[in-house]
Amino acid sequence: RHPRMPMAHMSAAMRTWLERLVPNASHASSAIRRKALSKNVDTILGALATKKATPVSLKDLYRYGQDPALRLHHAQFLHREVPIRVSQRVMELRCLPFGLSESHGIKEVIDNYTSYTLDLLTMDPPCEEEELEMFSRYMQYLLQDNTEVVQTMALGVIQARRSIQEKDLPDFRRLVDLVLVRFFTARIGLRFIIEQFIASREYKTGFAGVIESFCNPVLIAQRAAEDASQLCKQHKDVAPKVLFHTPGANFSEDLQFTYVPHHLHYMLTEILKNSMRATVECHDPSNLPPIKVVFVAGNEDTTIKVIDEGGGIRRSEIETIWNFFHSTAEAPIAGTSSGPSSEELGHWMDVLRDRNNRENGGPSIPPSALAGYGVGLPLSRLFARYFGGDITISSMEGFGTDAYLHIPRLGTNCESLPAPVQTSPGEKDSTYVPYPGYV
Repeated sequence: RHPRMPMAHMSAAMRTWLERLVPNASHASSAIRRKALSKNVDTILGALATKKATPVSLKDLYRYGQDPALRLHHAQFLHREVPIRVSQRVMELRCLPFGLSESHGIKEVIDNYTSYTLDLLTMDPPCEEEELEMFSRYMQYLLQDNTEVVQTMALGVIQARRSIQEKDLPDFRRLVDLVLVRFFTARIGLRFIIEQFIASREYKTGFAGVIESFCNPVLIAQRAAEDASQLCKQHKDVAPKVLFHTPGANFSEDLQFTYVPHHLHYMLTEILKNSMRATVECHDPSNLPPIKVVFVAGNEDTTIKVIDEGGGIRRSEIETIWNFFHSTAEAPIAGTSSGPSSEELGHWMDVLRDRNNRENGGPSIPPSALAGYGVGLPLSRLFARYFGGDITISSMEGFGTDAYLHIPRLGTNCESLPAPVQTSPGEKDSTYVPYPGYV
């Protein structure tokens, strides 16, 4: 029996709605339809944005990822759902105060997201295998094209920040955090359902799409440590060792649980990158203390503790580390020039170099190469909270910092989900859930 999913084909209601906005659009050729849709894009985006995003349970997504025969149903759902979720983000970004909506970076995201919506409305829902293959290629393109959004949004905020008067900075920072928490939480959900569809194309032992049935956090942490170490050596020439400890657990079995491994890898890479950077900057490069990573499987969560001796964080600054672009906001603005400062330009050159490497088939710098923008930890916490987990920081100024990554297991193959997961954005419709510090 197929898991329950939303309407597959373009429903009569959707067809009537589209016809009312753009007469004959649903029956016209792709070129004519695209032209007609483009002329009415504001009305279309506004109408789509008022529709409610459809909740999709992890249980159903797991089963869809497990059975390639269900991909057509999943594709038809995405054809209907993606324009709604993308249009909601466009309308939010269009209405931002402080000139954010007019900054180059934000406008680029708005234009790209608008284009995705028009693309999907121009194409018919896939009904056969050939159409499914074409739709899959487009979803893959959307996913890859969307990878630069974090960097592009960062540049938009930097640009808008320069025009903000000192007295308005607190309100500006609060707004940036609220907007980006909403935006990135929704983006995590959108990318997750698309990644699940793309990955279900081929069977992979132990996986249902991008969800791994027996995810081993120790092995993922080892790979994250290698990536963070490589990055640290690129920027600092050296990197501290990382020691792994699993008290009371069998290294290969007791810690395994159902989860999305690339989410876990991103979070651990970001935490370890910060710990390595702090350790190198606090000690003689020839005598670096190791970073310790401890894994414990509790009844409710699996907790990963990262311990460093990187000098710690002032108690008065603990909460500010969760603010998006905190490091950028605190940096001095270079004169009155509208161009980026040398520090900002250096970070952006890393991004451009990474993009160029990927386009030419070369190696890609990990996402945590965004050091200095102040997005890594806040974004990592959103990834953790998306499935009901969290990241907390405890610091001893003058000595070091302990970072705790709490991960609820996604049940047994996404069934019998624990309470924190049942109420998380990942089990609902990927909408923003307020947390202390973001209210």
